[in-house]
Parts: sequence; C-alpha cells; structure tokens
Amino acid sequence: MMLIYPRAASVWSTILWLLIIILLILLVLYLVWLFTRKRKKGAAGRAEAAAEAPPAPPAEVAPISLAEPSPEVTAPAPAAAEVPPDDLTRIEGIGPKVAQVLNSIGITTFAALANADYTKVKQALTDAGWPYMDPTTWIEQARLAAEGKWEELAALQEQLKGGRQAA
Repeated sequence: MMLIYPRAASVWSTILWLLIIILLILLVLYLVWLFTRKRKKGAAGRAEAAAEAPPAPPAEVAPISLAEPSPEVTAPAPAAAEVPPDDLTRIEGIGPKVAQVLNSIGITTFAALANADYTKVKQALTDAGWPYMDPTTWIEQARLAAEGKWEELAALQEQLKGGRQAA
C-alpha cells in the first residue's frame, strides 16, 4: 500500500502542473489577442464626430415649367490643366489608405504633395485616426518624384523605414 500512494501523488501533481501550464498558455494567447486587435471608436467618439459636422442645408431646386422648352444640354468643357493622379503609394510610408486620405484633401499628385502644407497633411492624418503617422519625409520624396528624379528618390528611400529616417 505504501508503494502505490507516492505514485498516485506524482500522477496527480503531474496533471496539476499540466493544467497550470495550459492555463498560462491560454492567458498569454488572450493577452496577445487583447493588445493586438484593432480598436474601434466608441460611441463617444462617434457622437463627437457627429456634433462637429452639422448637416448641410437642403439644396434649392428650381421649379420646372412644362410650358417653356428646356435649354439645350451641353457637356461641360474639360479642364485645360486636368492632370491624372499619381500613385502616391510610391512614396515610402504612404499606403493605399493614407493615399485615400490625401486624395480627400485634394492631394492627388506628387507635385501637390510637394507643395502641401505639413500641418494640413498632419491634421488630415489625425482626423483620419492616425495621429502617430509622420509625413515629414513625404514632402521631400514627392518633390523628387514630381521632378522625375527617381534615382535620388530610390537613394532617399533606402535610408527610410516606413517613411521615417532610420535611426
């Protein structure tokens, strides 16, 4: 009888240690998930955004008269200096989502980004929920791209990591 008891105790202690290890692994996995998931804006953030932008007043519509003929509809004249948009994602640190933010504030070309005001770009990024993004080097990269200096741009981008000067 004495020989069985120590074996039973060692079996139960082994099972207990295995359970503790499994629980610790699950706890670590939960913490990793908790800190790496994307955070959504809360109801307070949405309420602030809704309070900042008042609704636009309704547009006035001219009444249509059936008695008078409608004027001939002509196509609008094309803009003389309409420039096709550049692929802003060629700038180190700008991805598709950031390019959409820049497009929303009227920056669609390398030249427009090169001439952009830093504070305007930074404010647009902050408003989009990316206050940590730093557009410091984007303007210099855009200037090189607008001037067609692709070799110099590549050399500059070799020194950057995520659009920032590598330490």
